Amino acid sequence: MTFRKTTIALTSLILVAGLLSGFLLGQTTSVQTVVSTFKEQIFSTVTTIRTEMKTVTATVEPREPLVKYAKLFTLERHQGYTLLRDGINRTILLVPRGAPVPQIKADLVVRTPVEKVLLQSSTHVAVLERLREYSPEVLDRVAGIMWGQSYEWYFPEVARRLADGRIKDVGSAFSPDYERILALRPDLVMIYTFPGDPVISKLAELKLPYVVNSEYLETHPLGRFEWIKFVAAFFNLEDAAEKIFRTVEINYVYTTDRAKHLVEKGYEKQMKIVWFSVFRGTVYVAGGGSYVGKALEELGAVYVFKDLKTTGSATVSVEELVARAVDADVIVLSTDLIVSVDALLKEIPQLSQTKPVRENRVYRYNPNIFQLSLYEPEKWFNEIAEILYPTKFDIEMEMFSPLR
Repeated sequence: MTFRKTTIALTSLILVAGLLSGFLLGQTTSVQTVVSTFKEQIFSTVTTIRTEMKTVTATVEPREPLVKYAKLFTLERHQGYTLLRDGINRTILLVPRGAPVPQIKADLVVRTPVEKVLLQSSTHVAVLERLREYSPEVLDRVAGIMWGQSYEWYFPEVARRLADGRIKDVGSAFSPDYERILALRPDLVMIYTFPGDPVISKLAELKLPYVVNSEYLETHPLGRFEWIKFVAAFFNLEDAAEKIFRTVEINYVYTTDRAKHLVEKGYEKQMKIVWFSVFRGTVYVAGGGSYVGKALEELGAVYVFKDLKTTGSATVSVEELVARAVDADVIVLSTDLIVSVDALLKEIPQLSQTKPVRENRVYRYNPNIFQLSLYEPEKWFNEIAEILYPTKFDIEMEMFSPLR
């Protein structure tokens, strides 16, 4: 409105100047000079306005990337379709039912929302359970689960549906019953994979549509959970996934900042932590580049095997484990198979001389952790903060227990 008023005013002034010029034609030089000066001032004003208009710039807020922490999948939303890259870098084109399929080169075209999905891992189930916060009926689309009857389920509705046959158990993840799978006629099979995996080639042979979910290979705790966006895209639940992920991220960042502040300001000492499991004499430790190593770093702790750059697990000798654990503050056993200190010392007697054992600061996994840590990763992270700084975090432990 201001610009419009200014334009009208200037136009009027120019007309007045023209009239004055005609009326005073032939009059004194001083009058011509006044008119000339008046015109110069008008056009100077117009030039200034135009110059000012050119300098006005619009500030556009940068859009947050759709995938922030995960490194092993990508997600692109377009008008009328979505493009994904799955865990083995295949292009997956998602098109809503009834919409035309765009002419885009893809390894697999999936109509969404999928009506029958087959899941390979309990972690895939965990993510769907979290999506039920916004879409309780999404579980209706699960037709089968590999190893469905082999787990103790910590999701009651999943357990009920497996028991009454609404969800079918299709055998082990390494050698599923392909006849049962074919009978279900799934729109989609969601799997994880590993070198030499026979399942992926068999699904391709049977022309069963599959996608690879590689959340377990991510190196950041939030990157693992961010696969909820990947899963949600097949059910048209992208907005729900964004809201859930944002909630988890805020909680994670808050806990991170608080823990680091406690250490940096001297309210808590920097804790030294050992994270391992032992099975039949072999010691397995989380690599320094793993999501466990990242979580401990984010919480201001020192992980004794941070120098092992592997992003998965690694094996070390008993002697090396004991040497690094001697002056540590906390031990976490990444297994639910060892349930007492006596059982641990039966496996590795030398640990009796370590500080965490002497001071009763040894913790173990509870059996529910393998499902709940992907269902509620913020809770998993907060429980680790409770283990490290028990006087500062008041967290009820569900996924970890002290070893007695």
